[in-house]
Amino acid sequence: MLRRRTIAGLVAVSLLLGIIILIALSVSIPSVMDIYGCEETFSHYYVDPGVARRTVPPKWQVKVHENGQALVLIMVQECDKMVLDYLIDVGPVGMSHVWIELEGPEEVVTPLPETTGSLPTRYWFIMPHQLDNRLARVLFGLVGVDAQLVEKVSLGGEPGGARHGEVIEGGSRQAEYTWTETSQLYSAPEIVTGSQRFYRVYGACESEAYAKCESHFLGDAGVSLSATADSVIGKLGFGTSLSGFSSLVWVRHCHVNYGVGYFRGGYSNTALHTTWRLAPFQRGCCAACLQPHHSGTAFWGLTCSVVGCLARSSRVGLGV
Repeated sequence: MLRRRTIAGLVAVSLLLGIIILIALSVSIPSVMDIYGCEETFSHYYVDPGVARRTVPPKWQVKVHENGQALVLIMVQECDKMVLDYLIDVGPVGMSHVWIELEGPEEVVTPLPETTGSLPTRYWFIMPHQLDNRLARVLFGLVGVDAQLVEKVSLGGEPGGARHGEVIEGGSRQAEYTWTETSQLYSAPEIVTGSQRFYRVYGACESEAYAKCESHFLGDAGVSLSATADSVIGKLGFGTSLSGFSSLVWVRHCHVNYGVGYFRGGYSNTALHTTWRLAPFQRGCCAACLQPHHSGTAFWGLTCSVVGCLARSSRVGLGV
């Protein structure tokens, strides 16, 4: 009898939370990210498209280049400041992003002021964002954006000449990947508008995001990368040693809009001008108890299920 009362109480609490969240739909932490003053390296590696397709779900098509290869991008950033939802100043953040390039429609967006033009939009399937800032990781997790806290993100110094960078993921086996760049800077930066659309499926969630950035391209580099087998790169199956080329970039400002859907049906608009988006608590469920590496509890499982059903009918606009 006590067990039945406990379960009934949990269901009642879950329903109440769902109603509260539907009333508070305008609150979102974070659906928008702004980063400022970022030193970046964009490292490009050509890889076997067959192996890439093992990672990318079939709803997306891996882009195959003229050389018959797919492309993996590893973008590492050291940013002076991150602000979430225009209000939460997270402070300095180091981030690393591992992306596989996708096919997508041709698009050239309106250039940002003080840039000479816009690069064509590129499309990516992404691995979890890797962050060295614990607060940023917690806030990303609250809204269901897939992210991983890592021990260290380092570009290895200022651009120009040779430098050695590293991302130490940590863990019992100290998973990591490191790279060496040998670069040459341009006589003057090339200042352009960058445009990226990226997607991920994880657990019961599917996310998409759009980034528009004022990018200052500083130079080019050859790059050699080594990764441990248990790192995010090693697990992709492309091998633990890669060679490619890098673009050295400084970003004055980058604005990113996120949308997160539940059970792959939460939204369906690539442009993110109008998106089906979850209530904040339900999006948190994606990260808290629906991903394979978060078992959750019976209470959270019940709450996720109930709030998920309630919040799927909530429509929120996301402007780019």
